[in-house]
Amino acid sequence: MGQKTHPKGFRLVTTQKHLSKWYGDKLIYPSLIEEDFAIREKINNVFSEFLSIAKVEINRINQNIDNKEYVNVTIHALFPRAKEMYRKVSKYFTDTVDNSDSKTLSLLNNNKGTLKRFTSLLLKRNIRNLIRLLQIKYNKNYSISINFIKNPFEDATLIGKFIGEQLEKRVPFRRAVKLAIKKVQLTELEGIKVQVSGRLNGIEMARSEWKRDGRVPLHTLRAKIDYSHHRAETIYGTIGIKVWLFAGEEF
Repeated sequence: MGQKTHPKGFRLVTTQKHLSKWYGDKLIYPSLIEEDFAIREKINNVFSEFLSIAKVEINRINQNIDNKEYVNVTIHALFPRAKEMYRKVSKYFTDTVDNSDSKTLSLLNNNKGTLKRFTSLLLKRNIRNLIRLLQIKYNKNYSISINFIKNPFEDATLIGKFIGEQLEKRVPFRRAVKLAIKKVQLTELEGIKVQVSGRLNGIEMARSEWKRDGRVPLHTLRAKIDYSHHRAETIYGTIGIKVWLFAGEEF
């Protein structure tokens, strides 16, 4: 049997960094872990409609002047595409505004600049509401910023979500994996490996299949490996997706 370990945890000393940066005493350590988990869950719930989130970094700064802790949260996500926002903005208007005029919706959706500004306003409003909610709940100072990723095919989490969306649309798994690999080949990454497991294409017997392009040296500690796993909920059942990206070696 293969002895497997998490590629990111394996490289924490060399090429990988923690997503949470803080120091906690043994008495408050469990509560801070729970708070980090709650913050990430809340961010995923609030921004799931508008953003495709790759990772959330949390940095705590303890300033003893007023005995209040400052928490900086950075969201790494993909800016929503115009085609996706067309449907989401329409749904937002019909759900929240009582008298949503169809003419206003068509003007908003047809103009890309207006749609982009409206999307940024929605994100800012959601950030303000989230900061207010966290400050009331934990009595700490929070600041939330969004770092937008330009190319989604340079991040393992976004690639896993892309393949999962394709599988949920009943696209054959080989076609979805090949499409993702072709997109990665256009970037500067040196290798990718994708593994899908479950009832592939609706066949009763569950199995695992993987495809690799380029080099993915998982045993090399200085190799910069980005790893992620994602679950696709298809009509046949759950399909697990694992993605490894190799971005070169760090000497």
